[in-house]
Amino acid sequence: MPRTRLFLGLTLMTLGVFLACSEADPLTNSIDTLSSDMAEVALESDRITEEIVLAELAGMGQVVKAATTDTGSKVVTQEKSFSITRPCPEGGELTVEGSIVRLSDPDTGVMEATISGSRTRTDCVFAHGDTTITVNGGSMWDKFRRRVDGVPDGLQTSHYSGSWFAVSSTGEERSCTFDYTVVRDPETQTRTVEGTMCARRMSRRMGWNSSSDG
Repeated sequence: MPRTRLFLGLTLMTLGVFLACSEADPLTNSIDTLSSDMAEVALESDRITEEIVLAELAGMGQVVKAATTDTGSKVVTQEKSFSITRPCPEGGELTVEGSIVRLSDPDTGVMEATISGSRTRTDCVFAHGDTTITVNGGSMWDKFRRRVDGVPDGLQTSHYSGSWFAVSSTGEERSCTFDYTVVRDPETQTRTVEGTMCARRMSRRMGWNSSSDG
């Protein structure tokens, strides 16, 4: 067989194996283990950020309740800025800064909120199986939340984009950019994450309990 034809055949075979691996599992098709593990870190970071935002929204709701007790029902628009730092699961800090525009109508029980801001992870350590991952980096984010009588109504969306530098306890190091969306669906009780991590597609769908909203 001529060398040119042999080389072409081997090249196509190698390309075919690479494409098959890259499409087999959209969550873990990164070129290294650390990038794959960061998909799990993204989920946990989203959960912590969501806890902070929900606590801020709940506090604003108490203000509305107190303000409308004596004056009667009326649509209330509120604006608030915040900066909250939380410990990461295994050490380090995660800081979330943002602003909220919250619209509530006591007559209908409808609450809608648009939230946006930044998030910084400083020596933020996460556990993934027997491995720990230390993350430094920042991102921009935005969220939309809607409640009717305190219950999530319609798709609850979050979007994150930014970069990170991560070091795993196995010695791997990687810097990367990301851009992904998290959708919480109260009808199907699922949380879906889709986007890119290290220029590769990331997709995952899992169960979600809207009563806890975590």
